[in-house]
Amino acid sequence: MIPQAFAQSSAGLAEVASLIMPALGNSSSADRLMLREIGDQHVFDPASSFRQPAEQVGHPGVPPLSKPSDAPPPARTVWQFVQQSRRLKIPENPMIDNYRRQYREEALWISKILNRATPFVGHIVEVLDERYLPVELALLPAIESGYQPEVHSAERAAGIWQIVPVTARDIGVRHTQWFDGRADIVESTVAAADYLSYLNAEFHGDWLLTLAAYNAGPGRVRKAVKQNSSRGLPVDFWSLSLPVETTHYVPKFLALVAMLRHDSLPEFDIPDVERGNGFEVLDFPHRASVDKVAAASGIPESTLKRINAGLVHGVTPPRGPHRLYVLKGDAARIIAATAQLDASELFTVPATHTVAAGDSISTLARLYGLSQARLMELNALDSSVIRIGQQLAVRHSTGDSEGRIEYVVTIGDTLSDIARRFSVRLNRIRDAQGRELATDRIHPGDVLSILIDLDRTG
Repeated sequence: MIPQAFAQSSAGLAEVASLIMPALGNSSSADRLMLREIGDQHVFDPASSFRQPAEQVGHPGVPPLSKPSDAPPPARTVWQFVQQSRRLKIPENPMIDNYRRQYREEALWISKILNRATPFVGHIVEVLDERYLPVELALLPAIESGYQPEVHSAERAAGIWQIVPVTARDIGVRHTQWFDGRADIVESTVAAADYLSYLNAEFHGDWLLTLAAYNAGPGRVRKAVKQNSSRGLPVDFWSLSLPVETTHYVPKFLALVAMLRHDSLPEFDIPDVERGNGFEVLDFPHRASVDKVAAASGIPESTLKRINAGLVHGVTPPRGPHRLYVLKGDAARIIAATAQLDASELFTVPATHTVAAGDSISTLARLYGLSQARLMELNALDSSVIRIGQQLAVRHSTGDSEGRIEYVVTIGDTLSDIARRFSVRLNRIRDAQGRELATDRIHPGDVLSILIDLDRTG
């Protein structure tokens, strides 16, 4: 059963319930069987295995890590708070030094990435700190996505934390026709923080193995630990046989943490983000779209889009919640600008879609509530071949008020569950021919038509 992970209050950003994590084997039966064979003796124990190098080896172009000194003054900014944290230990390692040297050479690029985090880094740090996690983990999205919530990878990972669909299902991140929790700053950050905490508990507090498991999957790391243990080899991160990407992923991240802590360069401009700054939630009485709210208030649409990337179509779901994240300094301005607007002035459904990696005619038809034939007709397509960057019409110029989704019933489905998933009433679920259902009994393999009112104000 997939855990119900999140419960948001309307009062603020998040009274977010803690994730109920799946069993340690995650969703793979093979992982579960493997886990039964692994005892505490197979899992890395940092207290017994960590070896302090006899001598710190310097590398050209990389200053040595500074030693702890007197306690610094209380952090005024978010990044100062991260800089001062020592919850995450950084070992001496040539790969870390190599990446740190590269980052120093590309300090302007690093500064640009950190600037992208400005609207939401305060929230990320707050979530991590509440869970007593290393606040240095706020830098992990820099490696994952460059703090770009709208990014989708070829492996279908999404959001600043680059959560893949199977992990999203396992940790209870919501994904509906109108909302993708992986791209939502609040939901994805809570999910990632709780998942990292869960992984860290599994690997006995070793953050290097935790980060490796976040990148490669816990099953892969468990297997590598077991293999080394059975051969009498060390089971620390540096000794394991892991995918090449993972062997670089961890030192890349640690090098960025080291750079933020220790490097002072004229071109390394760390954003001055006051602690307590960030964004808040605005609840609207009816549907609201990012473009309309931006136009009414004069707030840059790009800013609102970035912090509301979880809205798949840039508009709140038909049946709510009608909620947008806004920067704290913009909240009063938006409230004043939208207070007198009626429903029709506050939202629109997009008429076009830009094809991205992983898109297909079938997935886009489902996404926008169209049949594949209707989508191809709207775009005068002779075949289902589409290319990245192509603009596709997803609504007729005169306005399609109703969309239709074909849904194949799977084991465990009920009509109530399906209605909840697609934010529709039960009478909007029809049979394959679009007729009203004669009975409320459905069976795996049945094909249903789900009618979605694109223009309904909820």
